[in-house]
This record gives sequence, C-alpha cells and structure tokens, in this order.
Amino acid sequence: MRPKRLFVCLIATLCTGATLAQTAIDPAYQRPDATSSPVAYVYVSRPTHVDGFAASSGGKLTPVPGSPFSGISVRHMSVTKKFLFGVGDDFQTIYSFSIASDGALKQVASIDAVKDAYANTGCCFGPLVLDYTGSTVYNLTTNVNEGSFEETFKIESNGDLQFIGNTETDGTFNIKDVFPTTLTFLGNNKFAYQTGCDEENPANIPNAGFKRESSGLLQPLGDVFELPKAPSGQIYCPTGLAGDTSDHLAMVMAPYSVDGLAGSNVLASFTADSHGNLTTKSTIENMPTVGQYGEPAYAMSISPTGKLLVIAETPFGFQLFHFNGGDPITKYTGVITPDDGFLQFGWDKSNHLYGLGYKGLHVYSVTSTSITEEPGSPYSIPEASSVIVLSLK
Repeated sequence: MRPKRLFVCLIATLCTGATLAQTAIDPAYQRPDATSSPVAYVYVSRPTHVDGFAASSGGKLTPVPGSPFSGISVRHMSVTKKFLFGVGDDFQTIYSFSIASDGALKQVASIDAVKDAYANTGCCFGPLVLDYTGSTVYNLTTNVNEGSFEETFKIESNGDLQFIGNTETDGTFNIKDVFPTTLTFLGNNKFAYQTGCDEENPANIPNAGFKRESSGLLQPLGDVFELPKAPSGQIYCPTGLAGDTSDHLAMVMAPYSVDGLAGSNVLASFTADSHGNLTTKSTIENMPTVGQYGEPAYAMSISPTGKLLVIAETPFGFQLFHFNGGDPITKYTGVITPDDGFLQFGWDKSNHLYGLGYKGLHVYSVTSTSITEEPGSPYSIPEASSVIVLSLK
C-alpha cells in the first residue's frame, strides 16, 4: 500500500522537483517569433528561478524578455491576465508578480500566509487556486490536529492579497488520514469541490462541496456527491478531481474490497444542480479504466473546450479521454509519451496541451481527432516543479 507521505509530497510540494536532463534549449528556439502574436505565456518554476515562454500559434516556445527570472523560488503557481502567484520555498510566503504585455514578470507583493492560517499554524500549502473571475486566491493549509482549511484572499488591483477568511474543508482532510484533492471550481463560479481517499479506511470518503459567497469566502455544503455503485463487495475511493467550464466534474476512483485494492481506476462524470448537489450517469458498465492498478491520478485536467480530459498514466505517459459533460466519459487514446512521467498539465485556447514531465516541458497540438507533439518538444528544464499557462486568446 502506498505510504501517506507520497500524497503529501506530490500534492503539497511535488517533492523538490524532478531532476531533468541537462540539455540546453536549442538556440533556434530562443529567438522571439516576430511573425505572429503569442497565443499563450507559459511559466515553469525551478528551485532558483522561473522560466517564461511565449507560445506561437504553431506551438513553438520562445523565452519572454528577461527570462529566466532569477531569484524566484516558487511552486503551486496560479495566474490571472495581470498577475502570477506562487508559494515560496519556505511554505509560508505567497508572492505576487505582475505580468507585462510581453510576458515579463516583476515581483509586486508578498504575504505571510501562515499568520492568517487557522490557529496561526499551517504547513504543506497545496496548489494556489483561482476562482473563474480571477478575483480570489484560495490556499490550502493543514493543521494536523484540526484538519485542513482553505484560506481566501482577495486580489487587489496592485497584486496585493487581502485576507478574507478561512473555511474548514473537512475534519477528515488531514495529513494523518487523507490529503484532499485540489479545490475544483465549476465554470459558473458558484460551487467548488474536494475529495480524497483514506487508504486505511476506504469507506471513509471525505467528499466535500462548497458554495462561494459574493465576497469569495467558501461555505461548506457537506457531502454533495452521489458516487456510482461499485461492484458487489467493493467501494469506490476517489483519488482525483477536475472540472470543466460548465457544471461538470470528472473523478478518478480506485476500487477497494476488504482485502485492499481490487482493480484498476475508473472514470466517472458528474453534473451539479442549482444547489451544488452532484449526480452521475456513470455506472460499472460504462466507466472507462485508466492508469496502473490502483495508482492515484496525480495530474489531470479538462481542456478549455470541455471536450477532452488528460490524465497522467502513473508512472509514465498520459492518456486522453473524450469528456462528454454529464454523459459517461469515453476512451480516446492509449498511452502517449510512455518514456516520460508527467507532473502537471496546462492548456491554452489554441488547441495546445502542455505537459511537464521528468524529461522536460512537452507541447502537443490536440483536437478531438488528432494529437501531435510539436517540433522542439520536449524543452529541457532541469529541476522543474510546476507549470502554469496564461492563454491570450
């Protein structure tokens, strides 16, 4: 059985970053593409700096002016059209950076997030999550004795973060038992969700829903999930969650019996009603399998179109699925790029999928009928730990 600290390492910090090949980026890809405006800015964090790239319509990456941005050590990044936010390597400070029109970064603010954490304690900050309006930042903090909490910050016009309040995610979301999945918003910006898998007691499924107030603060809704019925003698234990820009969620679930893991992960889809309650059409008969036997979904994401779902195939490669809203998810591809393991994914609105792997940053052109890795990919970025994409279209 996997040790709990693996969840904490991957979700809270993605460890210290995978050591990547030391091959330099081809100089041909260091000259800005003057023939067209970029379709996205892509930022990758390392222990000592952040690399920023402009992505062309053809998927070519070129460093933005000033990149690499030295003296920056952040992870768990999030981004708006104006600002990039990241957690410092002290697991205490959240930094704010302005994004210039050419993609260049400049630090404009910082905040000690621990001082606002519940009971003034916090560790293992999870990914910084934005609501769909880009007006609020949510930061997961954990208190071993009390559980996990979401800190809420309002984004000021100058990039400062104003603390609004704490929301308890659920008493079972803690390091000792289970670490929650990343907070996932629906496209309507009214509701958000988390889940997790307690491997020692799979029957304890800490699903949680939240309603977002006008201030941005989250109010707990309790368990609003209706999980699919598992085979006789088994239960489903959720390990991953992703949302689309509408009112649907995708969930990865591992089947458990009294003897432990009982098979491969399955994929379910959910639809939220006007009160945030989730229902599903997924069943034993129509749910596709994904990943190796019982491995959690450490990285998964739904495309901006809402039509494609990407999931890391632990420990190597990834798979794409057709995401059909509230209807059952259907298989699209087999394992892609099996010679690399993937930590995180990002999309732009020009049909590009960005996958941060152990060997570098991969760029693919993806549609519902084809997928192609672009020339120059992967880009070697040693010790990269996270990636974030700002689509400009």
